[in-house]
Amino acid sequence: ERWEVRMKRILVTVLLVGLAGVPALAQEAMTGMFRMTHTVGEILGEQMAEALDDTVPSDQQLQWQAFVPMSYDPSQPAGVFIYLDPNRYGGIPDVWMPVFERHNLIWVGPRVNERRQSGEKAIWHAVLGLRAVEGQYAVDLNRIYIGSARDTTATALKTALFANEIRGVVYIRGSAMWVTIGDDQLEQIQRKRHVFITGTNDEAKDQVRSHYEAHKDAGVEQAKLIFDTRRIEEVPKAEHIDAAIRFLDGG
Repeated sequence: ERWEVRMKRILVTVLLVGLAGVPALAQEAMTGMFRMTHTVGEILGEQMAEALDDTVPSDQQLQWQAFVPMSYDPSQPAGVFIYLDPNRYGGIPDVWMPVFERHNLIWVGPRVNERRQSGEKAIWHAVLGLRAVEGQYAVDLNRIYIGSARDTTATALKTALFANEIRGVVYIRGSAMWVTIGDDQLEQIQRKRHVFITGTNDEAKDQVRSHYEAHKDAGVEQAKLIFDTRRIEEVPKAEHIDAAIRFLDGG
């Protein structure tokens, strides 16, 4: 059985259970920046965790860097932004924190401690971070997004395709095309929003622009290119991530 098929089968089971199957985690619902550490069993429950045991052992401690707006209010459910950090740390850049405060958006970034993490496990690491947040916070299920940079963009796209609840993808200084995963998934791509961020000094700018234009040519209307005509930094300006979030929100 191909791992893509197996993953889809297991993930559909997890998503069908949805919030009703997410245990209430014992960890306090904190705000600000902090690190989350949970096992698969703690997040999904031991019975469901067994389905993932070949990929992520149910008792393995997984970590995420999190940021919850200081103004978080359970009566106003927050969006969630999963971020796949190419540097494997997962923390939110300081300059982006005011943007996430303003948009009532929770950040969760997988912290990868292994030298090599399989693609399948990387996807589950991201999805389980979302599940952990859902177990502790009131979440707006219409505002679930995933962001990526450079060599994590393909994993972000795969995660968005497997987890239907992810409504939008942000590609920073890199991008990926669905045709590398499966031509039959174009319809699913068309239902999501896509933001491509690059700039004049980005070595990947031609590829990013080409992928953006390919999305538009394929009828993906909900795609936006953010191009910095001056110089794009390793961590894009707050104004760029702000524009990306506004587009993902439908603005």
